[in-house]
Amino acid sequence: MVKKIFFLIFSFVNLFNFHFKIRIIGNIFDKIRMKLLVLSGAKIGKNSVIHAGVFILNPNNLIIKENSSIGSDSKIFNYGKFIIGNNVDIGTDFYLNTNNHNFSDINYPISKQGGYQTDVEIKDDVWIGARVTILAKSNIESRVVLAAGTIVCSKLEAGNLYAGIPARKIKSIN
Repeated sequence: MVKKIFFLIFSFVNLFNFHFKIRIIGNIFDKIRMKLLVLSGAKIGKNSVIHAGVFILNPNNLIIKENSSIGSDSKIFNYGKFIIGNNVDIGTDFYLNTNNHNFSDINYPISKQGGYQTDVEIKDDVWIGARVTILAKSNIESRVVLAAGTIVCSKLEAGNLYAGIPARKIKSIN
């Protein structure tokens, strides 16, 4: 019950975005939001921040390691665990969904077959551009760059730049 109250307070504080207008106040609000998220059940490492306007479905399923950030106005539907490594920079309007529908029974409506959730992990040293979408069963290895607007629905190998729908390797960055 206490975690839910802290999450409710987080949701209220999260409505205010001073980050780009009055930087000092924005930084204070960032710290307050991070503390409230931890009290709500999230695990957040040193120097990591989630900017204003980020929707988080389940703080208990959120793990962010050190020196990572999630840009403003992102949506995180983390039915399963969402793990972010060290030194990960996620741009604005990011979208993540760890849930998907079952549709194997042809004699039963898809909308009634329920769903399943998976864990999604982003390893260390990853840069994710604005408006990237990551779907269930995706995993991103270390040292990856995702171009703006990319949709990820599989595992991405380390040391590469990916772009497109679905994400495809553009070039090696090592």
